[in-house]
Parts: sequence; structure tokens; C-alpha cells
Amino acid sequence: MNFSQTCENQKKEVYGKRYIKKRTVLKLNQKDKKWRVIMSEKKGWYNEKLGMVLFLVGLAIFVLAFLVMNPLGKGMGPSESGSRVLLLNIMAFVFCAPWGAYWMWKFAQRADWMAMPGRFIKGMKTKPFSPYALVGMAIIGALFAAAGFGDLGGLDVQAMVISASASLFGSIVSFFGLFVGQIIARIFINPVWSGGSSTAVSTLVAYTLIDASIWAYAGFIYFKYVVDRGDKPFWGRFVVAVLLTEVVHQGWWFTTYWIMNTREAAITNVAADWVVLGAGNLFFPYWWLSFLFVGVGYLAGEAARRVVAGGRSKEE
Repeated sequence: MNFSQTCENQKKEVYGKRYIKKRTVLKLNQKDKKWRVIMSEKKGWYNEKLGMVLFLVGLAIFVLAFLVMNPLGKGMGPSESGSRVLLLNIMAFVFCAPWGAYWMWKFAQRADWMAMPGRFIKGMKTKPFSPYALVGMAIIGALFAAAGFGDLGGLDVQAMVISASASLFGSIVSFFGLFVGQIIARIFINPVWSGGSSTAVSTLVAYTLIDASIWAYAGFIYFKYVVDRGDKPFWGRFVVAVLLTEVVHQGWWFTTYWIMNTREAAITNVAADWVVLGAGNLFFPYWWLSFLFVGVGYLAGEAARRVVAGGRSKEE
């Protein structure tokens, strides 16, 4: 019997007939070459298919609204007009909310990811709002709120904080930690942060939800490509995770520039924040530095996760 046949028999021994009833994902232990159950999709009203449908429908509605309302034209009025605020809220609630929910659900299916680093035991049941997760949300929320001071200086310090959360805690803690922290920061620390003084109230939750959904996705991506990399080189997978994160991180915010501003204002702001050297602080544009801060944050969270784990893994 070859190795692949042996593995297939071991899989059958692990879950047997349950495989027919629900989706189960296994991970091969490299030491004893046995399979461990690490994800078991539980029954409930929400599942992967429904999550994907909600996300795709939301995307279609947002794209249709964008094309019909045409924020690049003159029909929506000046920057930060009421119709622009409406389109931003459509993006946030109809598109980004299902997007964030989908990635948090995907993350929650992995008991080994949900557990505190180094504490996972075969058969362990984990909860999205465990004491460990709630403490993480409180810490990240406080740090993210304090990082709002950085935006006053034109530096995306918040990106460093939340990327560290994504690589340490993952999707769920990052989503809710950012949500709490950004609400606090926008109200008490920097009320005009990204929203403009005239729309701070009407865009408060929308901007926060957009940002939180980004990091729900990023938490899953980091764990999938880096934490769960197996024998693959760290740096190669790390670079992939950063690139996949920034495509969404900067892409989502890039879209808001064109929604909330007239075409002329959007071109000016995009040039200042992405293109023109010397336009931002520390010579480089704002979003170039944000790219750097995300990488540094990921490394900080990775280092913290390894320290917390203490080199132990109880799944073996």
C-alpha cells in the first residue's frame, strides 16, 4: 500500500460516514503522518454558499449603483454631497458587510486558528467570542483608537496596528477590534479622519465598516498563506499575503476617493496620496508608507504569535 492510499484510509478512519453529512478539512501531521480534523463545517442558517451569494449580490448592486449614479460625472454634485454619502453607504452596507462576514465565517471554521497560539488540542471547540477573542478585541480597539493620532500627521499608523492584529488574532478580532477603535477615534480623537468635517456623522459607520471588512479578509489571507504554510518558505508566503492584502486594502479606499469627490478633486487627492513624491509626510506618498506599515505590522503580529505559542503545538 503506497503513502497516498494509507493517507486516504486514515482519512476514512478519522471521519467515516460524517464526511457525507458535512464538510470536513484535515491537516496532515508531518511527524506521525496522521490526519487531524481542523475544520468541520457546522449546520446553521449561514454557510459558505449563502455567504458567497450574499457577497456577489451585494457586489452587483453596488456596481449597478455606481454606474447609474456615476460619481465621476457632475450629476452627484460637489464633493461629500448627500448623494455621494448615499453611494458610500451602499458600498459599506450592501457590499462590504457581506464581504467581511464571509471571511470571518471562513476563519471561524478553523478551530486551530481560533484557539490561542500553542493551545490547540485535537477535538477542541472554539467560539468566535471566547475570553481570548474578547480580550484581543479590547486591546486592538484601544491601540487602533490611539493610532488615530497618527493620521493627524498624515501617517497610516493605524495600518500597522490592525495588520499586527490580523497576523496575531486573525479575522474576527481584527474586524471587531477595528470597528470599536475606529468609532472611538473618529468621535474623540480625529473627528474629520477620512470623512471630512461636513460628513463626519453620516459616514461614521460606513467608513468604519469598509475598513473593518478589509481586515476581516486580511486575517484569513495571512493565516491561510503564512500561518498554514507548512514546509513552504516563510518570506515567499509572507510577500504573497502582503500583496493580496494591499490589493483590497488600497483598492477599497481608492474607490472611496472617487465616490466622495468630484472628478477633479479625486484626481488631485489620488495624485497626492499615491503618485507625487514629496506630497506626503516623510517625502513618500501616504499609501506608499501604508504599504510599508502593513508589512511591519504583519511581522510584529507574527513575532507576538510565536512568543505566545512558546514553540509549542498541542495538536501534535
